Amino acid sequence: MSENGTRRASVAVGSEAVPRPPCRPPLELVEADGEWLVREYRRDQADAATFAAYDRRIDAMRAGQGRMDDDRHPCLLRWDAPDIVGDIYWNELFERLAVERSPMLDAWVVVPDDEPVVFHAATELERAYEAGKAVLREYDFKRLDVRAEDGSTEKTVEHRFLRHGIAESGVRFDRDRLPAKAADSTTGAADETETDPLDIGPATPSSTLMAAIPDLTRLDELDTTGYVHRYRGTWTDGEDARIALLDPDRSGERVAAKRFVTTVEDWHALADEPAVATVYDVGVSPSPWVAYHAGEGSAERLAESLSLDSRLRLVEDAASAVAAAARRDVYATAITPSSIRIRSRDEPARAALAGWGIERAVRTAFDDRRVTPYTAPEQLDGAVATTTPVYQLGAVAYRLLCGREPFRGERDLADAIRNGTPRQPSAGTDLTRSVDTVLRRALSTDPQRRYASAGAFADALADALR
Repeated sequence: MSENGTRRASVAVGSEAVPRPPCRPPLELVEADGEWLVREYRRDQADAATFAAYDRRIDAMRAGQGRMDDDRHPCLLRWDAPDIVGDIYWNELFERLAVERSPMLDAWVVVPDDEPVVFHAATELERAYEAGKAVLREYDFKRLDVRAEDGSTEKTVEHRFLRHGIAESGVRFDRDRLPAKAADSTTGAADETETDPLDIGPATPSSTLMAAIPDLTRLDELDTTGYVHRYRGTWTDGEDARIALLDPDRSGERVAAKRFVTTVEDWHALADEPAVATVYDVGVSPSPWVAYHAGEGSAERLAESLSLDSRLRLVEDAASAVAAAARRDVYATAITPSSIRIRSRDEPARAALAGWGIERAVRTAFDDRRVTPYTAPEQLDGAVATTTPVYQLGAVAYRLLCGREPFRGERDLADAIRNGTPRQPSAGTDLTRSVDTVLRRALSTDPQRRYASAGAFADALADALR
C-alpha cells in the first residue's frame, strides 16, 4: 500500500507494460466523540480521509464493508477499544496472491487469484518470490502462496496483521509502532519478521470485554462453559445488563460466528419494539458479543411470585415480540422462560424477549441439536415452520401457568414431543378445561393445526383465562 494514496503503476512482462490496479489503503472502523467513523487506516491519521460517521456501530459496519467492496479497499479493521482490533474483514479480491509458473509467458509470475493482473514476471522463482512479498505488503493481500510448477502450494506468507494476530484475544496494537513502508516496494522485499503490533501479554475474555465495552462499570461471569458464554454487568446508567459472548475458542469457526452475528442483527433490527429487549451494544472482541438490558430477572426465576394475570401478560408481551419479528420475516425459534426478561414487576408485570435463539443458532453450526422442553416437533428433524414460535409460546405458557414443563418426567423427551401428549394443564391446577383446549392446539404436533400466529394464540389464551 502506498502511503501517498491511490495510484497506478506498471511492471514489465515480456515487452509490454501491464497496468496495476489502484492501490488503496485498508479501512478502519473506530469510535471518536460518540460516533463511529469509517476512515482510511494509516499510521499517521492526519493524512487519513474520513468517509462517513454513524451513531450506531452496526450501521458503520455495513457502510464500511460496502465501501471496502465497491472501492476495492483490501480490508477493514474494526476497533473495539483504542488499542484492541476486534476483527479484520477482507475484500475477497485481496484474499490470495500467488507466485506461480506461467507456461504462456514462460516465467514465474505474481498474480492475484481469479484476477487478470500480472504484478511481476521473472525467469527465476526467487526473484518472483521477493517481488511477491513486496506486492503482498504494498497492496495488503491477506496471504501469498508460492506454488510449484505442478500447482501445489509449497509456502504461504500471511499478511503481517495475521502473523501477529492483532485481532486475537489478548493482543493489543500500537499504531505508532507501525514501520513506514519501503519507498520502492516493486523491487524491494518485504521483511517477513517486521513487527508492528505490540503484544503486551495475555488477557482473559472478561478483561477484553471490559476494555471493548466502555459503558460497563462491572462485569461478572455467569456461565462460561457452553457455546455461548454469559456475563452479568452494570451499564453506565446503573441498569443491569447481560452479555452473551461466542465462546472465544470457537470464534474461528466461521459458520458459528456468522450465525451468532446474523441472529444479533435480526434482534437489533427490532430494537424499537417495546416487547423486545434493548440491545445496548455489539462487538467482536474477543469474539462476537451482544450486551442487552436484563430487566429485573427472567420469567423462569420470577414467574411463580407473580399473579396469574401477570403471567398471562408475560406471554402476551412475548407474543407481541414474536409477531413484530414475523412482520420482518424473522422467526424466533428458541423461546424459553429464560429468554423472557421482566421489565417491571408492578402488577401487571411486563416483559421483553431477549436472546432470539443465539445459542441454538451456534449449537446447530456444530450439529448439536439438543432437545429442550420448548423444542417443537419439527425442530427435531432440523426443520422450522412459521408456527414454530407458536408451539414454543405454548410450551412457555404451559410452564408459567402450570408451574411445570410439558412432558416433565418423560424418559425420552424427544419421543414425548413427537407423540404430543402432555399432561392436561388443568390437572392439579385451578386452570379450566378451556385452557387445556388452547394449549393443546398450540402444542399440536402438526404445524398447520396450531394457531396461525402468536397474536391469535395469545388472544385465545387470554379469553380462556378471563
